[in-house]
Amino acid sequence: MRLTKHRQEILHSMETTHGTLSAADIHATLPHINLVTIYRTLETFVSAGMIKKLHFGNNEAVYEFQNHPHHHAICTDCDKVTHFSIDQKKLTKALGLDNFSIADVEIIVRGHCTKKHS
Repeated sequence: MRLTKHRQEILHSMETTHGTLSAADIHATLPHINLVTIYRTLETFVSAGMIKKLHFGNNEAVYEFQNHPHHHAICTDCDKVTHFSIDQKKLTKALGLDNFSIADVEIIVRGHCTKKHS
């Protein structure tokens, strides 16, 4: 994959942001890059394993650069996303899928955070 100037800008945006970004979020910070180019670039990065594409239940996919594998807990009241880790070897053993080669595990937990909601 050729790392063009626009791809470098998008990747830098992903690497320096803690959390998830939608294509629209990236376009808001990089308005000089066409939205279609952003979508195509994100899909290229996903295919190359450089970023993860996540679906948190709303219509729009979000993307995240992960320095280390982690999972997500989402508050259904305020949409706050909390990152958490779990030992992959223990999780794989707990799943009991002896005849299955697990390539990736993505856990999304939904609930209510302790923040007071009005």
